Amino acid sequence: MMLRTKQKSILVLDDDPDNATLFRLGLQRKFGSDVFAFTDPLLALEHFKINSERYGLVISDLNMPAMNGYELVTKVKQINPDIKICIISAFEVNDLELEYLSSVKVDEFLQKPLSIGKLTETIGDMLGMYNR
Repeated sequence: MMLRTKQKSILVLDDDPDNATLFRLGLQRKFGSDVFAFTDPLLALEHFKINSERYGLVISDLNMPAMNGYELVTKVKQINPDIKICIISAFEVNDLELEYLSSVKVDEFLQKPLSIGKLTETIGDMLGMYNR
């Protein structure tokens, strides 16, 4: 059994259920952290509001219905300005989007398709407290 006392939970949001599940399982297997995956940004935000103190990282897809990743990240940062953020997108980000993102501190941006190896390597580097 892994000791989890110093590890913060990870929230994963992707509107594709297969991606959300794959990312959750890969991150749990690699780090032993509690990883909560959502496909609905409104539910993810509501969960984050209630449990914000347990999280160290939010990984969010960029393009989703109901609320996009920029909107979610902005709201998450208002709740916890110290949370680490990783944005994932299948689309190239244009200059206008980068300008919007610069108003909110995003720690990492990853392009899909994304291997679990690349995801776990990036997240391990971001959190700096996990051994690879």
